[in-house]
Amino acid sequence: MARAIGIDLGTTNSAVGLKRLDTDIIPNAEGELLTPSVVGCSKRGRWSKSGTMIVGKHALEWQVQDPENTLVSVKRLMGRSFEDEEVQRLLREGRYAYSVKPLAAGSKQSLAVVLDGEEYRPEQISGEILAKLKRDCEAHLGEPVEYAVVTVPAYFNDKQKRATRMAAAIAGLKVQRLLPEPTAAAISFGVGDLGEGESETVLVFDMGGGTFDISVLTMTEGHFIEQGKGGDMWMGGDDIDHLLSDHVLRQTEEDNEIEGLRELIEQLPAAEKNRFLGDLRSGVEAAKIRLSTERSAVIEILGLLKDADGDILDVEVEVTREQFEALLEPFAERAAELTRAVLASIQFEPDLIDRVVMVGGSSYIPLIVDKMKGVFGDDKVQVHKRPLLAIAEGAAILAHRLADAYECPGCGQEVTQSDQTCAACGFDLAQDLARKGVVDIVHTTSHDYYLELEDGSDHLLVERNMPLPFKTQGTFRLMHPEQRLAHFRFCNLVNEERESIGDLWLSFDPDEDTRNTKDDNKGSESTEEVREVVLDFEIDEDNLITVGASLADRPEVRVSRTLSRGHADERLFLELEGAIQRVNDEEHKYFTKYDFLFRSGEIARAINDVIDQETGAEDLKASRGAERQLAVAAELVAREESPTSNLFYLEDLLAAYGGLLEPGQREPLVKRIERLRERNRTGTVKEILDARDKAHGEADKYPALGILMSVGDAAETLARTDPAKAPRYDKHLRDLRNAMLKNDVETFERLTQAIMPEVSAILRNRSKADLQIFKGVRK
Repeated sequence: MARAIGIDLGTTNSAVGLKRLDTDIIPNAEGELLTPSVVGCSKRGRWSKSGTMIVGKHALEWQVQDPENTLVSVKRLMGRSFEDEEVQRLLREGRYAYSVKPLAAGSKQSLAVVLDGEEYRPEQISGEILAKLKRDCEAHLGEPVEYAVVTVPAYFNDKQKRATRMAAAIAGLKVQRLLPEPTAAAISFGVGDLGEGESETVLVFDMGGGTFDISVLTMTEGHFIEQGKGGDMWMGGDDIDHLLSDHVLRQTEEDNEIEGLRELIEQLPAAEKNRFLGDLRSGVEAAKIRLSTERSAVIEILGLLKDADGDILDVEVEVTREQFEALLEPFAERAAELTRAVLASIQFEPDLIDRVVMVGGSSYIPLIVDKMKGVFGDDKVQVHKRPLLAIAEGAAILAHRLADAYECPGCGQEVTQSDQTCAACGFDLAQDLARKGVVDIVHTTSHDYYLELEDGSDHLLVERNMPLPFKTQGTFRLMHPEQRLAHFRFCNLVNEERESIGDLWLSFDPDEDTRNTKDDNKGSESTEEVREVVLDFEIDEDNLITVGASLADRPEVRVSRTLSRGHADERLFLELEGAIQRVNDEEHKYFTKYDFLFRSGEIARAINDVIDQETGAEDLKASRGAERQLAVAAELVAREESPTSNLFYLEDLLAAYGGLLEPGQREPLVKRIERLRERNRTGTVKEILDARDKAHGEADKYPALGILMSVGDAAETLARTDPAKAPRYDKHLRDLRNAMLKNDVETFERLTQAIMPEVSAILRNRSKADLQIFKGVRK
């Protein structure tokens, strides 16, 4: 059978675990258990899509020579927006030697890295890291690997988790589960430690290279129940390194009585600058590790830097444990505050925690351990024996549990997950699983999730720490009877900060019997009933969100999808939203806006087809089609044209009065209307207007039908604005129709002359009415 592995896809390092009878960490091709999460270009040539890509240890070594084409800490950019405040902070601080920018084909919520002039999404880079892990694992095992449990920070949001899934797909892996990293650590720590009937509540403190997670779990007989979680996605070993690097540079300035050391570094030739920064990085990291066990460490960079006079400026800074802890104190206190906040969110006191398990590279640091001891007491806080490997081990244990078949612990023969005992040796599989395995994991929601309403308020959909999977449904009202779009905006609350997580657009056509009912669209005065929409919000066991919406009275009108992720569909929706705003703000004819109202619905439907919901791949044809529709709609507004209204007028004329025409008269009109309908959907502006003019030209051959339509439109308008007067126009319309059926030209002309001045005035007033394109929802 194809193997199922557990992968810790880390910010700094990654690891692969495999459980057979025991749980092992699989070494990479270099013979090491940890693979640096670094991707770069080879020494033999420039890296491009057709060039040579290196991953891991060799890429880390290459970083010193070519940092601009070496990617580190890409996990921090997964599922992120270029405009994210934290991303911008890291860029301002110069954390990335490589270029970071918005994705050219995406929205402002996207992000790409640029290497050798080409842009890549972070998940593509993570996909390369996962691909190396998969190759090395297969080479070591001598058999294919197909499935994996991939770990993610507990505080990752929907976009970040979907980016992780996409990275796995790029690597050719099928994801069995996205497992929160603290839960993986708890599985590694807790399996086999509890006796029959025993339970334990554990707080996992997981501080890795780029993220900090806290999870509280109760473990009993193979069941792992999340009680709550929290943390900070922007706290980790990278940030500690940055604090220490700043200190080294400041101390060097003081020791040498100079200023502007960073400017001197920037002025170095590229090769020397890269070497200096590489030595600073490695020196700081080594000092950080050393200071966890020793009282001092020295960072030396000799012979590379020169002062303004050209003299050699050596960096030689001794950092004591006391200095390091003084630098780290705010950071460590922040970690303690977040830990206390998690306990408060689930109404736990520290004495309800049986053990605190510390994992991740930064769990070695004495000050951070002491902070946890200050909260929970000395006896409860334990640093995991394998803090850098625990997460991969836990993922491997769950992957083994989720596989269709596994090895019997008694004899090693293959058994299935449904077997209670081993057919070969009689081993009690069910009891062993409950005692040492993972029977079940109950995950909880990571955040509070909200729907933003049109009035700017937030409607709570899901509370933090709700058991998963979770489904909820709500009914919301549209803003106006003429509304043809419902735009749902979703957000969550992360450490009291509001964060957008995506949008959903539902588009719908009007009912045939109400399509031509046009009032002045001024809101609550409308006599038409405002429709309701039903929203479905679902979070699965991996904390991934699926949303759906439908019309309450027409459930077949439905859209269901994952949330937008900054790709082409989101960019196009933002362009549509901007176009709607401009049309609403500008002065245009009523029917110009009416035309755009219906086009915006068609555009929204087209955009919903741009991204494949399974693979995340962009349908370039659909994308170009939506862009074309947007451009056509914008040009028609600029020209004050309304061919959609013209089409609806002609369709209604044909439906209501086409029976008054002879077949030889009706058929050419039918063909012209069909041609206009097709061109209006797919044609250029010129083609649309040409088809419109020809269709109207055909209809104008029968002016009596136009008179009937005008009187009918006036009657419908009065039915909304002045109902007392409407019956008179209805009677006039019946009299005109009867005169036409009798071929009584004299009566028809007399009735026309009597009513048309009033009809024209009513229709002129209607055409001057304002029209707003609504898209929000309310309770």
